[in-house]
Amino acid sequence: MTFSVVHGDGCINLGGTLRSMKQYFPEGFLELGVTAFPCLNMVFCYQCPDQDESLEEDTMHFYSPHTLQKLSIQSLLKDETLAISALMYLPNVLFPLMFEEAFNHGHTKILKAIVSRWPFPHLCLGMINECNLEDLKAILEGLDILLAKKDPASGCKLRELNLFDKNHDLSELEDGCPEGEGFSEFMTQNQPMEKSPDGEMKKELKVACKLSLVESRLDESITYLFQWAQQRKDSIHLCCRELNIHGLTKTTFIEIFKNVHAGYIQTLFLRNSCIEDLAFFISYLRQMNSLSTLILDHITGTFFMGDSVKLDEEKIFRLISQHPTLHCLQNLYLRAISFPKGNLKEYLRCLKKPLKKLCIIDCELSQSDLDFLPYCLNILELKELQLNTSYLCDLFLEPLGFLLERVRDTLETLDLESCCLEDSHFSVLMPALSQCSQLREVNLYDNNVSLPILKQILQHTAQLSELTFEWYPAPLECYDESGIILSNRFKNLCPELLDILRAKRQPKEVIFETTPCSNCSGSYIYDLEKKFYFDAESM
Repeated sequence: MTFSVVHGDGCINLGGTLRSMKQYFPEGFLELGVTAFPCLNMVFCYQCPDQDESLEEDTMHFYSPHTLQKLSIQSLLKDETLAISALMYLPNVLFPLMFEEAFNHGHTKILKAIVSRWPFPHLCLGMINECNLEDLKAILEGLDILLAKKDPASGCKLRELNLFDKNHDLSELEDGCPEGEGFSEFMTQNQPMEKSPDGEMKKELKVACKLSLVESRLDESITYLFQWAQQRKDSIHLCCRELNIHGLTKTTFIEIFKNVHAGYIQTLFLRNSCIEDLAFFISYLRQMNSLSTLILDHITGTFFMGDSVKLDEEKIFRLISQHPTLHCLQNLYLRAISFPKGNLKEYLRCLKKPLKKLCIIDCELSQSDLDFLPYCLNILELKELQLNTSYLCDLFLEPLGFLLERVRDTLETLDLESCCLEDSHFSVLMPALSQCSQLREVNLYDNNVSLPILKQILQHTAQLSELTFEWYPAPLECYDESGIILSNRFKNLCPELLDILRAKRQPKEVIFETTPCSNCSGSYIYDLEKKFYFDAESM
């Protein structure tokens, strides 16, 4: 029997049999039909002629089940009462799509009803834009209904509401696969009760969130979430996995850690804070035994009337020495940090696991700091090393070359942008650079290198077959004595430089770029895609 989908006055003939149609829709979708989806009048049309079976594949390509599902759900959501009543018959596979449509179009009552019937152990909002207060209230009210269910047969299946995670979204459920087939493991199986970092059993429902605070203010959504969780502390566990704070005060931290357990924090980002406030924070940092990423950005001395005043070195050193042992830390970012020269090892000595990423940006390193790096056992499995905008011109770089040799089998990203490196420095680093066989990205932009040395660098990187991104500085010969860019010389040299790479391998993404113009801040760029052009917005 052939059939068609009628939408408004138009008739779309899909051809084939009812049996072939069912393989594209979830179980129960066709039976739901006119009852739940009156705006998509799904009927069998006997007037449309049978189609040749060879056309069925092409027809399904243009009128995909995913599109039909989305159109029908959008139509259904226009009638709030009908949409809520239809949830009783809605196949589980359609819940994520209906949730997303209700969320994106502000149907808060429908959203509340969907959450109250959520059929999976996880509900992740990573596929959704930022949640506002009204949406948050609707979702939490739906959770209240779920938790209130007493009948074990229809009780709360939800074990975790994730308000930010994009790694566990339910988007694969929107592809129209039949129920019970192709579901992720975390959707179909009951999760065993796990222990929290402090050894206590988890509560009935975990709400995972990401907190971002600017100038230490709690916005109304965070405040509402805290109040809601506090009132349900016997059944709800509020879990903050990522904490971003721009500006730090003692009062704010006390308020945060009244509501969230420090042991669940995996990523901590502290920016624009003074080092004296960090002294107060040390006790909380000791509790973060799940912390894998630590970002310290613009941590300076005491703030006074808008000006930054450095503390004396003895006071800073005393604070650094109090850093707790970080058992799980694998990614460390230090940007614009006012630590005294020679004490980088105090930041690294607290590590207990090998670092995967070490980023030291816009920091003033000493020779003793650099000398220490290749002998720090906890950075010998690095995948990413960034030292960009750190002034290295006055240092001997043999230790950095030795470090590159020691991480040659693991390093995937090397960033030495704007380090004021010169020919003598690159001569030291080149032998080690050519040994980094796993290197995928290299950034040497904005350094002072002559044409002969740049050619030597390219001869070394040409041997690195895993490279997918390369960014090199224009050689010094592309500027006149006053630093003015000689654009024609740069344009003519770049094909010759590219040929050095092409002699060994086929480069994937390569950029040669001049330093910014002193007048307009633009720069000349030569790459594989656009060839030669001027970028006025490069800065």
